[in-house]
Amino acid sequence: MAPVLIVSVLLATAWTPPPSDQERLETCLSAIQDDAEDAYEDALTWRYQGGGWPAEHCVSLALIALGQEAPGALRLREAALDAEMASDPSRAIMLGQSGDAFLDAEEYDQALISFTAALDFAPHDAGLLAGLARTHLSLEDFNAAEDAASLALSQDDARPLIWRLRAEARLGLQAYDEALSDIETARALSPEDIDILVLRGRIIDARRTG
Repeated sequence: MAPVLIVSVLLATAWTPPPSDQERLETCLSAIQDDAEDAYEDALTWRYQGGGWPAEHCVSLALIALGQEAPGALRLREAALDAEMASDPSRAIMLGQSGDAFLDAEEYDQALISFTAALDFAPHDAGLLAGLARTHLSLEDFNAAEDAASLALSQDDARPLIWRLRAEARLGLQAYDEALSDIETARALSPEDIDILVLRGRIIDARRTG
């Protein structure tokens, strides 16, 4: 079963559906971890009972957890865009989760649509900008990936993942010295991260031969 995708956004503490639905949404999301199929059925019932966007949010995440990443991601994006009564942070979270799921499904153009829409609601969120950088890397648009990662670092420079993403973008641009500087920063923040160590090796090899 695929994991439930919860995007990390700076405004997550402001994620507040209508008070009458908040407890039920939290219960539904927690149930996905235990039994996604049951959670999906319960969320469908809730939606038919008038649960609105919180119910659709849970339906979509349950689908993603059941391995239906692309259909769940599309439903999640549509729910977020239609959720006019939801807060901007809530909609940003849903769209970020949609982008993550599309990345898992290797539907990179769709991921780009979701992350771009998410940033309309939370333009300075480092987690969403990192998701955008990941998407551009998947599309081999290294200039755009470097720009997105740099923006993310301007908001949060303590995440090794973001330094790694920019290092990978700079490797793609053959900016080897800058890539090595970024990956060394990432390694200092997370010395045992295997992805960082592998990318560091790639950068050193490319710098030596390039």
